[in-house]
Amino acid sequence: MRVEELDTPVLTIDLDALEENLDRYQHYFNQHGIGLRPHIKTHKTLAVARMQMDRGAIGLTCQKIGEAEVLVSGGLAVDILIPYNIIGKQKLERLCALARQTTITVAADSAYTVNGLSEAASAEGVTLGVVVEIETGQERTGTITPEQTLALAQLIDRSPGLEFRGIMGFPTPPETRPLIQETLALLDRHGLPHPMVSGGSTKYALQAHLIPELTEYRIGEYPVGGYGHLLAGRHTLEQCALRVIATVVSRPTEGRAILDAGSKTMSASTLETERGTSIGYIVEYPDAHFYGFSEEHGHVDVSACARKPEIGERVQVLPVHPCPCVNEHNEIVAVRQGRVEAIWPVYARGKIR
Repeated sequence: MRVEELDTPVLTIDLDALEENLDRYQHYFNQHGIGLRPHIKTHKTLAVARMQMDRGAIGLTCQKIGEAEVLVSGGLAVDILIPYNIIGKQKLERLCALARQTTITVAADSAYTVNGLSEAASAEGVTLGVVVEIETGQERTGTITPEQTLALAQLIDRSPGLEFRGIMGFPTPPETRPLIQETLALLDRHGLPHPMVSGGSTKYALQAHLIPELTEYRIGEYPVGGYGHLLAGRHTLEQCALRVIATVVSRPTEGRAILDAGSKTMSASTLETERGTSIGYIVEYPDAHFYGFSEEHGHVDVSACARKPEIGERVQVLPVHPCPCVNEHNEIVAVRQGRVEAIWPVYARGKIR
């Protein structure tokens, strides 16, 4: 089947671009001796996860237990990191079930989380690896000071059913190195090994070598890019593999076009650009401004375009944020040079628990 035969709106991934991105980033981390632990929350597919492991990833990252369950049930019982505070009886039971099938590490930033993990692991007779999440400037989760990190690491180390494995942070730009160094030195002085020092963020991925203390790195969006990565220069247009094919369904005015791709296709994520709030980048019309949406309509300002799209015309749109965009779809159509090679189910779609 040719791409032109696909009904719209449809989410596609260009295999040549995908493979180039996978190879490019794996080569970088291999070159610098840092383990690459890709985050599946972007693509949410078994197919891409297998491609990442085949290229040399040391394991995979899943933001929620449901994503890890998808991997294991799909035959990818690899080394999995869940960088999240796991709280509650139901989740802890599921986590322990996974720990019987593969190597699992989770994150914690409080004694409450650690005590719950220990109680569950002891009751189920499994061992859970735990890293302490440190706060690196985003004001999200994580211990605030190296002293807090040490105290929590010591609690993990003496808690039944748990194994202290190190620390993690997000994001980890180069300026976080002093905090990481101070934290590791404190752990060393108290005799606590830290085999995992995990950094993350696609934005800073190619600067990871500036923090030589890192043993691994977590990134999600690097295989597919997106409008934000295009603007930042991390991906060229050709390297932006994930694209929504949409159809122009209305031209109410000379300066406005309406696509059949609204928030249920692109997601409700937006990006602030020089031209204002953007929903996506239209490849065939770089001067167009995809400025708004309703659930099933994409609103595009085409007044700056020398040639304007016509009703019935199909366009390719780069999402501003690939992760929630993928989460809107049941499948991704994998294409190469205009031909459909595969249709990949998005098995981890909606796995928010």
